[in-house]
Amino acid sequence: MLELTNLSYPKRLNNVNYCASAGRLVGVIGANGSGKSTLLSIIAGALKKANGEVKWHSDDLLHCSPSEQRQQLAYLAQKNEFREPVRVSDLLLTSQVNIKESSATLSAWRERSIDEFHLGNLLSRAITELSGGEQRRVMLACIYAMNRSLLLADEPTASLDLHYQLLVMDWLKAMSKEGKLVLVALHDLALAAQYCDELLLLNEGQLIASGEPNQVLTDTNLAAAYKVSVDWLCNSNGVAMLARRL
Repeated sequence: MLELTNLSYPKRLNNVNYCASAGRLVGVIGANGSGKSTLLSIIAGALKKANGEVKWHSDDLLHCSPSEQRQQLAYLAQKNEFREPVRVSDLLLTSQVNIKESSATLSAWRERSIDEFHLGNLLSRAITELSGGEQRRVMLACIYAMNRSLLLADEPTASLDLHYQLLVMDWLKAMSKEGKLVLVALHDLALAAQYCDELLLLNEGQLIASGEPNQVLTDTNLAAAYKVSVDWLCNSNGVAMLARRL
């Protein structure tokens, strides 16, 4: 179980309290600047000086060393800036550094990632030569190759075409069904409604709603957080939305 207690960060996040069990896909939503990336960054250990507690099972993630965190979680940041022409195959290897598993197990995880994200024709290429969408697929594959019990993904569908957006969300859902806890920051509310078991709605650093999508994506909450009203189009195959500014 993940437990957030009075989690705060100066000028970005204010006293967030929340708990989630393993085996769930939790969407973190809110307007730009609401605190989504800050929340995930704190849990991942990428932002220091946070106040409060982040407990994952019995471990306090705010006080774990980087090596200890790597045994617990995998984190996909919102932006990855690549300046060196590192080969994709080498990035996959690097993603598994200091993970305490056998070489055979790590190799099997890499091969699974390559297949899952269709990277066979990209392995020998430099990451700097790839498009933004291809780079995103590579970084998602690196997260998959770590095979951690807690997955944090900040805007994982950014720069991806519709086919790969759905592939990524299908993959995140599958990971949760395997017993992992997946927290994903999303701008696309239709994807959030369709795929997530729970949603956290942030507004100006405050958690203003949490629960199942139909409990969170109400007219009142959307007006408060996004200044919009929404008509939902739902059927057995998915969800679409028509939004209007208030």
